Amino acid sequence: MIDFRNYKDLMESLKDEKVCREHMEEMRWGCNPICPYCGAAKPYRIRNGKAFRCKDKTCKRDFTVTIGTVFENSKIPLSTWIAATFVLTAHKKCISSHQLARDLGITQKSAWFLLHRLRYIADEEAPETLDKIVEVEKPISAAHSLI
Repeated sequence: MIDFRNYKDLMESLKDEKVCREHMEEMRWGCNPICPYCGAAKPYRIRNGKAFRCKDKTCKRDFTVTIGTVFENSKIPLSTWIAATFVLTAHKKCISSHQLARDLGITQKSAWFLLHRLRYIADEEAPETLDKIVEVEKPISAAHSLI
Protein backbone atom coordinates (compact mmCIF):
# COMPACT_ATOMS: atom_id res chain seq x y z
CA MET A 1 0.00 0.00 0.00
CA ILE A 2 1.35 3.41 -0.93
CA ASP A 3 1.63 5.69 2.09
CA PHE A 4 1.95 9.42 1.47
CA ARG A 5 1.09 12.69 3.20
CA ASN A 6 1.93 15.14 0.44
CA TYR A 7 2.86 15.37 -3.24
CA LYS A 8 6.57 14.82 -2.59
CA ASP A 9 5.89 11.58 -0.66
CA LEU A 10 3.54 10.44 -3.41
CA MET A 11 6.11 10.97 -6.15
CA GLU A 12 8.79 9.13 -4.16
CA SER A 13 6.37 6.23 -3.68
CA LEU A 14 5.42 6.07 -7.37
CA LYS A 15 8.88 5.64 -8.87
CA ASP A 16 8.18 2.09 -10.01
CA GLU A 17 5.23 1.07 -12.19
CA LYS A 18 5.13 -2.29 -10.42
CA VAL A 19 4.45 -0.54 -7.10
CA CYS A 20 1.57 1.39 -8.68
CA ARG A 21 0.06 -1.80 -10.11
CA GLU A 22 0.34 -3.55 -6.73
CA HIS A 23 -1.28 -0.53 -5.07
CA MET A 24 -4.18 -0.65 -7.54
CA GLU A 25 -4.61 -4.40 -6.98
CA GLU A 26 -4.66 -3.89 -3.21
CA MET A 27 -7.22 -1.09 -3.49
CA ARG A 28 -9.46 -3.01 -5.88
CA TRP A 29 -9.27 -6.62 -4.71
CA GLY A 30 -7.36 -6.77 -1.45
CA CYS A 31 -5.47 -10.08 -1.46
CA ASN A 32 -7.78 -12.02 -3.81
CA PRO A 33 -8.13 -10.95 -7.46
CA ILE A 34 -11.56 -11.60 -8.95
CA CYS A 35 -12.38 -12.13 -12.63
CA PRO A 36 -14.48 -9.15 -13.81
CA TYR A 37 -16.18 -11.32 -16.43
CA CYS A 38 -17.42 -14.34 -14.46
CA GLY A 39 -16.66 -13.51 -10.83
CA ALA A 40 -14.28 -16.44 -10.26
CA ALA A 41 -11.98 -15.81 -7.32
CA LYS A 42 -8.85 -17.74 -8.36
CA PRO A 43 -7.18 -16.21 -11.43
CA TYR A 44 -3.46 -16.61 -12.02
CA ARG A 45 -0.83 -14.13 -13.23
CA ILE A 46 0.48 -14.07 -16.79
CA ARG A 47 2.66 -11.71 -18.88
CA ASN A 48 5.32 -10.63 -16.39
CA GLY A 49 2.76 -10.31 -13.60
CA LYS A 50 0.79 -7.47 -15.20
CA ALA A 51 -2.22 -9.48 -16.36
CA PHE A 52 -4.36 -12.29 -14.99
CA ARG A 53 -6.11 -15.24 -16.62
CA CYS A 54 -9.30 -16.72 -15.18
CA LYS A 55 -9.03 -20.39 -14.10
CA ASP A 56 -12.71 -21.06 -14.77
CA LYS A 57 -12.97 -23.52 -17.69
CA THR A 58 -15.88 -21.66 -19.29
CA CYS A 59 -14.25 -18.21 -19.01
CA LYS A 60 -10.41 -18.35 -19.35
CA ARG A 61 -10.34 -14.63 -20.25
CA ASP A 62 -7.38 -12.33 -19.67
CA PHE A 63 -7.70 -9.10 -17.68
CA THR A 64 -5.66 -6.53 -15.78
CA VAL A 65 -6.34 -4.45 -12.70
CA THR A 66 -7.36 -1.51 -14.90
CA ILE A 67 -10.27 -3.32 -16.60
CA GLY A 68 -13.54 -1.47 -16.09
CA THR A 69 -11.82 1.69 -14.83
CA VAL A 70 -10.89 5.01 -16.44
CA PHE A 71 -7.33 3.69 -16.67
CA GLU A 72 -8.37 0.94 -19.11
CA ASN A 73 -6.98 1.11 -22.68
CA SER A 74 -4.60 3.93 -21.80
CA LYS A 75 -0.93 4.03 -22.68
CA ILE A 76 -0.30 6.52 -19.88
CA PRO A 77 1.53 4.89 -16.94
CA LEU A 78 -0.40 4.23 -13.73
CA SER A 79 2.06 6.40 -11.82
CA THR A 80 0.99 9.37 -13.95
CA TRP A 81 -2.69 8.53 -13.46
CA ILE A 82 -2.33 8.38 -9.67
CA ALA A 83 -0.28 11.59 -9.59
CA ALA A 84 -2.85 13.36 -11.79
CA THR A 85 -5.64 12.22 -9.50
CA PHE A 86 -3.75 13.57 -6.49
CA VAL A 87 -3.02 16.92 -8.17
CA LEU A 88 -6.62 17.30 -9.38
CA THR A 89 -8.14 16.56 -5.99
CA ALA A 90 -5.57 18.66 -4.10
CA HIS A 91 -6.59 21.88 -5.89
CA LYS A 92 -9.42 23.89 -4.38
CA LYS A 93 -10.58 24.94 -7.82
CA CYS A 94 -10.14 23.50 -11.29
CA ILE A 95 -6.76 22.91 -12.86
CA SER A 96 -6.08 23.43 -16.55
CA SER A 97 -4.60 20.80 -18.79
CA HIS A 98 -1.66 23.14 -19.43
CA GLN A 99 -0.89 23.38 -15.70
CA LEU A 100 -1.27 19.61 -15.20
CA ALA A 101 1.07 19.01 -18.16
CA ARG A 102 3.70 21.25 -16.55
CA ASP A 103 3.25 19.63 -13.12
CA LEU A 104 3.58 16.05 -14.40
CA GLY A 105 6.00 16.58 -17.29
CA ILE A 106 3.62 15.25 -19.95
CA THR A 107 2.12 16.75 -23.09
CA GLN A 108 -0.92 19.03 -22.89
CA LYS A 109 -2.86 16.55 -25.01
CA SER A 110 -2.18 13.74 -22.51
CA ALA A 111 -3.06 16.04 -19.61
CA TRP A 112 -6.36 16.94 -21.31
CA PHE A 113 -7.11 13.22 -21.77
CA LEU A 114 -6.37 12.52 -18.08
CA LEU A 115 -8.50 15.43 -16.88
CA HIS A 116 -11.36 14.50 -19.21
CA ARG A 117 -11.54 10.95 -17.83
CA LEU A 118 -11.03 11.97 -14.19
CA ARG A 119 -13.72 14.66 -14.39
CA TYR A 120 -16.06 12.13 -16.00
CA ILE A 121 -15.87 9.81 -12.99
CA ALA A 122 -16.10 12.75 -10.58
CA ASP A 123 -19.45 13.74 -12.14
CA GLU A 124 -20.96 10.26 -11.81
CA GLU A 125 -23.65 9.69 -9.22
CA ALA A 126 -22.57 7.51 -6.30
CA PRO A 127 -23.87 3.99 -7.02
CA GLU A 128 -24.50 3.27 -3.35
CA THR A 129 -25.26 5.35 -0.31
CA LEU A 130 -22.84 5.74 2.55
CA ASP A 131 -23.92 3.63 5.52
CA LYS A 132 -21.03 3.92 7.96
CA ILE A 133 -19.72 6.90 9.90
CA VAL A 134 -19.04 9.84 7.57
CA GLU A 135 -17.08 12.88 8.74
CA VAL A 136 -17.46 16.22 6.96
CA GLU A 137 -15.61 19.41 7.73
CA LYS A 138 -17.81 22.47 7.93
CA PRO A 139 -16.34 25.35 5.89
CA ILE A 140 -15.61 28.54 7.78
CA SER A 141 -17.77 31.40 6.56
CA ALA A 142 -16.24 34.74 5.58
CA ALA A 143 -17.79 36.42 8.62
CA HIS A 144 -16.08 34.02 11.02
CA SER A 145 -12.67 34.44 9.38
CA LEU A 146 -12.71 38.18 10.13
CA ILE A 147 -13.14 37.66 13.86
